[in-house]
Amino acid sequence: MKGKTKTWRSVCLRVFTTLLCVGLLTWIFSNSLQPAETSSAQSAGVVEIVQEVVSVFAPDSPIATATGEDYDTLHSVIRTLAHFTEFAVLGALFVCCWRSYTAKKAYLALPIAGICVTPVVDELLQTFSDGRAMELADVFVDMLGGACGGVAALFALWAALAIVKKVREKKGGEDGTRELGNSADKIQ
Repeated sequence: MKGKTKTWRSVCLRVFTTLLCVGLLTWIFSNSLQPAETSSAQSAGVVEIVQEVVSVFAPDSPIATATGEDYDTLHSVIRTLAHFTEFAVLGALFVCCWRSYTAKKAYLALPIAGICVTPVVDELLQTFSDGRAMELADVFVDMLGGACGGVAALFALWAALAIVKKVREKKGGEDGTRELGNSADKIQ
């Protein structure tokens, strides 16, 4: 019975991580297909929210009072951070999805390829939208975000599996048996 439960959990985890990846990719690509006017209005709304939040804590700060050229700079920084963040989450999801299927290092090439190819596809899609163009700087920001998210996920997985291994070793030492999980060993 224990084997069936483990298999069922593995299948659920695979389905869950795969659906999260597909959902985030769909959201990213659908944003890329929006016209420049719509995309700019959405990010302007985010800038307004940021300014409102900052004005509560620091009403005289350059962020809360940004207008004109300063507002344009703030808008650009927030858009860049949004690109970085969404691709960091995607990179982490790609790594978690990979790990839900296998721990073989050779297959780590799949999330790495996803982290490298997705930003290019994302920017190419923008060329089909009114008023938008492919930005090489955005490709690099997206790849950097994906790489940072992927590395953070790898580190988190490694740390979690090392903790599980240590707990299992401790339990094995207490009752005279030694049951080690191979998961922590595989990813190191």
